[in-house]
Amino acid sequence: YPVLAAAALVLLITGGCFRKVSGVCRDPNNIVSLDFQSDGRVYSRIMGIPVVSEYEESGSKIIFKGAEGDTFVDIIDSKTLSIDHPLAEYTGRIELKKQPN
Repeated sequence: YPVLAAAALVLLITGGCFRKVSGVCRDPNNIVSLDFQSDGRVYSRIMGIPVVSEYEESGSKIIFKGAEGDTFVDIIDSKTLSIDHPLAEYTGRIELKKQPN
């Protein structure tokens, strides 16, 4: 039983880390690209316009802190994010996939 308890603890610890956002995520049409840095900054390129913001994770959301206010991104799973965009009412939300290193 001690081995099972240790294995469960390792899964809980790594499970929390597993949801950490890192690396580059982009949509298939390259409208939105997000490059998450370990220092809490994200380098965004939205419709070709570069923006640097600070971000934090809160539950199943990522919050970008910006001068115009906060922007929220949904964490679908460890490799998929979902975000609204200016044309979302016509085209739906943009799904971003983690890119291989």
